[in-house]
Amino acid sequence: MTNLERSLKKKGRRANSVAVIGAIFGDEGKGRITDELTEYFLKKYKRVIVYRDNGGSNAGHTISMNGKKIGLHQIGSGILHKGCVVVLGKGMVIHPIDLLDEIEEVKRVFGFKNLPAKLMVDEMAVLNLDTHRAFELALKSRGQKTLGSQAATGRGISPSYADVIFRFPVRMRDLLSEDWKGILGEHYDLYKELIFGLGMDCATIKVKRFNSEDMELGSKRKFLDSLEMIREELKEYVFPMNEYIKKEWNSSTPFIFEKAQAIGLDSRWGVYPDVSASNCCLDGITYSTEGIVDANDISARFGVIKSTYTSSVGKRQIPTFMEEKYAKQLRDDAHEYGTTTGRPRDIAYLDLEMLRYFCKVGGIEELVFTHMDIIYKRDVKVCVGYKRGKEKTYYRPDQKHLENVKPIYKRLKYWSKEDLKKCERYINIQKEAKDFIQFVSKETGTTPVMVTYGPDRSDTILI
Repeated sequence: MTNLERSLKKKGRRANSVAVIGAIFGDEGKGRITDELTEYFLKKYKRVIVYRDNGGSNAGHTISMNGKKIGLHQIGSGILHKGCVVVLGKGMVIHPIDLLDEIEEVKRVFGFKNLPAKLMVDEMAVLNLDTHRAFELALKSRGQKTLGSQAATGRGISPSYADVIFRFPVRMRDLLSEDWKGILGEHYDLYKELIFGLGMDCATIKVKRFNSEDMELGSKRKFLDSLEMIREELKEYVFPMNEYIKKEWNSSTPFIFEKAQAIGLDSRWGVYPDVSASNCCLDGITYSTEGIVDANDISARFGVIKSTYTSSVGKRQIPTFMEEKYAKQLRDDAHEYGTTTGRPRDIAYLDLEMLRYFCKVGGIEELVFTHMDIIYKRDVKVCVGYKRGKEKTYYRPDQKHLENVKPIYKRLKYWSKEDLKKCERYINIQKEAKDFIQFVSKETGTTPVMVTYGPDRSDTILI
């Protein structure tokens, strides 16, 4: 029995349930792993549920099939599989117009008349609207006066989540209700006043949209008209999900919980201002399913990491930043540019001091090693701890603390990516690659379950 199989059948937990979690700063390949796990389950079961519980259009999960690929933003990564049910949960913030455009993009890229998977959107999911995006851009225009807004993607994610905290969220079911114009009109008026308070006219702010040029938010009438155009089309995807999730969770149907972003971007465990607004950890699943799924009952908790390095976008200063001559080479070889934003990512050595912390607070028990083919003919440097002066210290999510620490490195032998790509079974991979995997797993108290060494589904080894 493989480690993967054992992870899915832990005693006292719900069998065939797995959470796929970004273990460090995101863009580790969660979509790819979710897609492969979906295929894995469908070989044994008639149906599998892929459930996204956090984030919105700020996510960028790349999946590929038959030489074609797409970066998904709001849709779950099981969408290419017949027999899969993709659920967008209550914990998400969803831009309805972008969602429909993304559905059409999936059909276009892969030549589908209809989506292979069934898509279900929880009626309780919070709306992410052009008003939220306009407000975020208004905050950005204030520059250093609102430092946190500079780390935002321009998709209005934080304002959408802030609506919940401020007790006036608009949900998917509000858009489909009889009084939708009254509810959404009041929402527009509120954001018009908020943006006016920042010294701007909301109607003239150009906001981002999926696969199109930026467009002006416009008047309240234009705002409502744009939503009215998509309400009927949206209805076929929106459902009350409480009873459905309860029934399926109590059945034998496999569940894959696809997290967005990563633990190092969680507002509780990341470093300000480079944090996201949603719950990026295991426990967010409990909230999104309204307690039907206790996250502690999920059998497998996969943390996805880039094997030999870490990438990051933002203002954070990581103690293990790589020398630029190596970083540039790696960035180009690994296409280290954001799926959603296109921003070039900073490159750092793998930091096990940080990873240990994220595994602990994020609920990770297993590791998936992606990008094992990003390897060069030089020793692999891995940070195993920190020092401040002559004394050992630790990771904590505080930039001032991290600016004063020095990494302690260990060097491990490199392996041949060409030889790795010839292997179909873990038992056959080189000793150097095995030693690396076992070392990282032991240092973080986790179990290795999968290795990937390329973009295609076949470029995977189960452990």
